[in-house]
Amino acid sequence: MRLKPLRMPYQVGMKFQNRLFLLLLLVIGLQVLVIGIYVHHKLGEILDHEVGQRAMMQAQQLATRPTMIEAMEARDYEEVRRYVSEIQQLYTDASFIVVGDENSIRITHPDPEKIGFPMVGDDNSPALKEKKTYVSVSEGTLGFGMRGKAPIIAQDGHVLGVVSVGYLLNSIASWRTLYLKPLFFMLVIMLLSAIVAAYLFSRHIKKQMLDMEPDEIALSLRMESAILESVYEGVIALDDEGLIYSINQNARQILGIATETDDLRGKPIEQLVTPSEFFIPSPDTNTSDSVKDEILSLNGNYVIASRVACQLDGRKLGWVISFRRKDDINTLSYQLSQVQQHAENLRVMRHEYANKLSTVAGMIQLGAYEDALKTIRQETSQQQQLVDFFITRFNNNRVAGLLLSKFIRAQELGLELILDPACEMRKAMPDGLGANELTTILGNLLDNAYEATIRNPESNKQIHLLLTDAGEDLVIEVTDNGTGIDPAVENTLFERGVTTKSEEGHGYGMYLIHRYVSHAGGHIILDEAEPMGAMISLFIPLKGPVYE
Repeated sequence: MRLKPLRMPYQVGMKFQNRLFLLLLLVIGLQVLVIGIYVHHKLGEILDHEVGQRAMMQAQQLATRPTMIEAMEARDYEEVRRYVSEIQQLYTDASFIVVGDENSIRITHPDPEKIGFPMVGDDNSPALKEKKTYVSVSEGTLGFGMRGKAPIIAQDGHVLGVVSVGYLLNSIASWRTLYLKPLFFMLVIMLLSAIVAAYLFSRHIKKQMLDMEPDEIALSLRMESAILESVYEGVIALDDEGLIYSINQNARQILGIATETDDLRGKPIEQLVTPSEFFIPSPDTNTSDSVKDEILSLNGNYVIASRVACQLDGRKLGWVISFRRKDDINTLSYQLSQVQQHAENLRVMRHEYANKLSTVAGMIQLGAYEDALKTIRQETSQQQQLVDFFITRFNNNRVAGLLLSKFIRAQELGLELILDPACEMRKAMPDGLGANELTTILGNLLDNAYEATIRNPESNKQIHLLLTDAGEDLVIEVTDNGTGIDPAVENTLFERGVTTKSEEGHGYGMYLIHRYVSHAGGHIILDEAEPMGAMISLFIPLKGPVYE
């Protein structure tokens, strides 16, 4: 059995695969965006800190150089400008280096026209007054920049001036862009990869859902539950490990399980059903081999069960087992067989008595009244003796009625059914066998004997029957004078569908006989009859182990 998707009559809105893809894409996109913003912000902080520290260190190193201190003490500003110009051209990547005196008047500047004017920014006081080295962000004549400030201190400790080493913010921004380019490239690659992964994942999920939408799955589950509960038979679905996946109410009633369905899911079937071999096939069982109408005893109840493998894309998922009470089928079959049997008996008796009435009518027309009366009395006596024999020897009316009908049927077919003088049934039915099963066994055995005898042109047309419960067993022995048992089917005679007949619909009689006898704890013996034919002997214990 393959699972097939249940299609809804209509679909509304975007498909689940597209919704899942867009959701994954949105989540991944937000994650990439957050990562990008965080890294951009963190990288900016780190870069600003490093540039500020770099500017401050350069300003401090330049302010403490002996050459700078001596030139400032001698007020040799040309030497200061020459020295600063050399440093900026050869040793630093700073945007500018500005040196001011103790009054913040520029001594050096990238623009010579601004030399001699006050330094802009109003951020020199900590260096000139408090002798601090620090980083300042402010706007100067060249624009906004990050500047490292350091005081120039003479040998006697007084402040000679201030050194300002600065990096313009647009330069810092260009460095930030340079560092962020590989990061943004990596984020773009991550986003594209995530788009592909989201698309493939959404396709995979949709495939696992059998191309069904969530609404369709919900509808399927509700319909599955409704169908299971509406089925007259008991149904149990198991996974590949023998754990219960689903079970309906009728199955719990038949098996006598009081636990609710929800509490049974996931439990091993062997904890609830005995025996459980039918529910858990051997690992080498072919998944394509289904079992139909197997007679079992589950938890002490006889049932007729079928098993079908459940698989998806060639992979075995588990088994679905359905079963129904055997009594329900037996009752219907028995009622049907009884109607058929009565119709057959009436037809046989009508045919037989029509001939005899014709004979009596002819005698009366000829005036042979005494002969006609003698014939009527003789026929009445024979029929009464036959009925009295079956009634007195067999305490079960169903068995007696069946044997009477088979006796009459044999006469119509030109055969002779000979009952052994030891035939009798005076005790109760065997513990493991009911009247329905016994009549089924007798009917099939005698029908097979009739057919085999008719097919043998050299037969003496006699069938012998022994049916007795005089001992500890119910013994049934049928001997025919027919064609015997075909060696080709001797070893498989009791399997379902095995028959020597060419017509369809045969192969179930011996199977049922074997199942009934085995369930009742009995056994069957096959033998050859003398001088030809077959003899089948059944031994069913009246008291003793009943199949469970």
